[in-house]
Amino acid sequence: MTGLLGRKSLAVLAVLGLIAALLAVNPRQATADADNPDVDNPAEYSACVGAASADAGFEDIEGISGEDAINCLAHYNIAQGRTETMFSPVETITRWQMALFLSRAAGPAGVVLPASPTDQGFTDIGALSEAAQAAANNLAELGIMPGTSATTFAPNTSVSRGSMATMLDEFLKKATPGQGGADVTKLSPDDNVFTDIATVARNQYISIRRVYELGITKGVTETLYRPTQSVTREQMALFISRTLAHTVARPAGLSIQSLKDTATGSGTDGTDGEDINLVISMRNDDFQAMTDVPVDVFTSTDPDTAFMEDGTCDTGTTQREGSRKCEVDGNDERTDSAGDITSITLTVDADITIWAWTGDEGDKYDNDETTSAMLDLAFQKGATRLLVSHDLDDDQTKMKFGRTVKVTIQVADEDNNPVAKEDVSLGISQTVTSAAKQGQTGSSNASSSTQKTDASGKIELSFTQTDPTAGNNGDTDATVVLLITDPDGTDDLVLKNSEGEAPAAAEMPPAEGATDVRSNDGMVRLVTDGQPTQVRMGLTWSDDDANPENHTLKLSQRTEYTLASAEGPGAQSSVTATVTNEYGEPVSGVLVTFNSNDDEGIMGIANVRNKSGNTGARSGARRVSYQRDSDTGGIETIWATTSVVVRKGDCTDTADGCEEEDDFTLQINGEDADGALVHYWPAKADDATSTTEVDEIVIRSTEDNTIVFKTVKGMCPDDRKAIEDNPDTADDETAPACTETDDTSSVVVYDDNDHFTVGSQPVTMEDFEKELDAKNDEGDPKYTRIELVNYSDTASDVSSFTISEPPAAPTAPATP
Repeated sequence: MTGLLGRKSLAVLAVLGLIAALLAVNPRQATADADNPDVDNPAEYSACVGAASADAGFEDIEGISGEDAINCLAHYNIAQGRTETMFSPVETITRWQMALFLSRAAGPAGVVLPASPTDQGFTDIGALSEAAQAAANNLAELGIMPGTSATTFAPNTSVSRGSMATMLDEFLKKATPGQGGADVTKLSPDDNVFTDIATVARNQYISIRRVYELGITKGVTETLYRPTQSVTREQMALFISRTLAHTVARPAGLSIQSLKDTATGSGTDGTDGEDINLVISMRNDDFQAMTDVPVDVFTSTDPDTAFMEDGTCDTGTTQREGSRKCEVDGNDERTDSAGDITSITLTVDADITIWAWTGDEGDKYDNDETTSAMLDLAFQKGATRLLVSHDLDDDQTKMKFGRTVKVTIQVADEDNNPVAKEDVSLGISQTVTSAAKQGQTGSSNASSSTQKTDASGKIELSFTQTDPTAGNNGDTDATVVLLITDPDGTDDLVLKNSEGEAPAAAEMPPAEGATDVRSNDGMVRLVTDGQPTQVRMGLTWSDDDANPENHTLKLSQRTEYTLASAEGPGAQSSVTATVTNEYGEPVSGVLVTFNSNDDEGIMGIANVRNKSGNTGARSGARRVSYQRDSDTGGIETIWATTSVVVRKGDCTDTADGCEEEDDFTLQINGEDADGALVHYWPAKADDATSTTEVDEIVIRSTEDNTIVFKTVKGMCPDDRKAIEDNPDTADDETAPACTETDDTSSVVVYDDNDHFTVGSQPVTMEDFEKELDAKNDEGDPKYTRIELVNYSDTASDVSSFTISEPPAAPTAPATP
């Protein structure tokens, strides 16, 4: 039986004008934590920015989850290490230590401690330091950290997670709320996610729920808080740093932050800028607000051109506040009574760096000497498409009963990058036909709804179907057909394929009501029904035996290139062929034959031509390893074939009158699935190389600063098809021979000591790498040609790299 199934590779819906209105979300409204939906009131800003994010020098916290929080508390002098270099993050906290930490956090947070400690009658704190005794008495007087009885403080008792929640809750009640912080006195918890706090004291129960909704604690698991578990020094740092974020606590000096670190474009092409509000804070060395301080703000979209050699601002900077660029003047914004500036809003339509600084009127900014606060904001194109995908294997066209499939609809920009936009409305219609026992008809029902994307910009749907009769493969198939539409019907959605192109005509349904929608390659199950405003996806569950006609052969390789070498046995590579059925299951015991374009051994490739072997029992794969003994660059094409006998007659050779003419041999070619593999054997580019041939970039790796390119010299036709059509002549002298082995491949490396040009524009290495990864409108690499000047792989030498687009195709002359 045939059925419908969506393509694993992403299908794309372009979203035109209306999407801008759908996505106009005020960031101030997005207060919930996207990772934890029940965290309704997380702090919008942080106390651990700027100077508070500096490394405090502790050697035993690197890489742990509380590293940033520990460095932050060291900046505020809240928690010092056990030594100058050791923090001891796994040690538990005692009550007297906690009292010291909270009393030191009080000043930055706006908690007013008593002018002089009042003896609270504790008889067990006499051995503590004067500072610890004062902290215990002060916090007990304020109700933040009461004693364990009228006369005892229990200073050496470990602090539990439950009591920590109560302390922080009471601390926030006495603190001054800061920008983007919650006023805990007005917050009533409305979620109860922890299952192990029902038996704790009432005030602790409420505090645990409240600090969770404030984003201060995340719980030990999603549902367990573990209120009696002791708090470690690392956990204490995390708790207190998140608590400070709700208060006026900000680092000493000038700091700058924004609600978002990435601005998202809008409009029909997704490039209109987004307004981002800045919060600038000024605190003295005691972390107290400094009021009426002028702050000059300027920006640059290219920090490398922002300053001249003497450190003064260049033309690459833009003044954002005040009358004179990079100078403190009377029109600059000034800090308010809380020591903050909240009135500056920037329209961000490109990656941008922001500088904020202060001084006396008339002072001019010098990048070599002036202290400033900096903030980088990224720009992401707005949502103009939706990506529709599923979690099935690439060539799977059916599922076994009981398998769950997840379909994901993701808002994306024109480059198919996901965009975290909430509340985009889509119409989701589904028609479900259940499976039925042999000889019966399954029931069918349809339903429709309007659904909205979540905070990450996606809608996730899950489907499964059960087997009516286990072990009986005569049951009918079960299907789910999804129809995804723009609910207002204004043609805002246009289907695109994974390359951003309109689907080919072959991908449309062949006829009204057709259930088997296929494209030329026989696998596409995501179609538009001829309507640009809707997309249909079909899913099929079955217990039919796998049909060999639907087997798929795919090739893979561990790496796309291997450095050419003639040392020892040469360089080694491998290729793997995998055969799967329409359920995505491996097919074992199938003979696979590998072939290569190096039929005459010109490139020194051995043991590939006509190499055969059976696929493995579990993996359905056959792997071939081989060497190439040559240090010249080469380009190899590898493909594989397998033959499967499809039995349609049920006779034997000895049966009288039996006709097996319906049987046939199916030849599956790896090229039909994804094309034959190309493996590059690049030689190291020679020092002082200046390219003169046509050099095409074939592999780009910005992670290890490597570019592989080919120099095209031969222009012969491909002979693989002739060999596939006449496999018996594969080794015959009359078989056509390809002479493209004249083409070579080379590899180069670059570093930040080199010079880079894109087109005709000099750029930084960072921008060069961005352009290396850039895509054109069709989803292909934008820049494919490379030119080298004075190339050397020695780090101290300066090489020049220029990348450019391929030349435009010639246009036909106009008709007279």
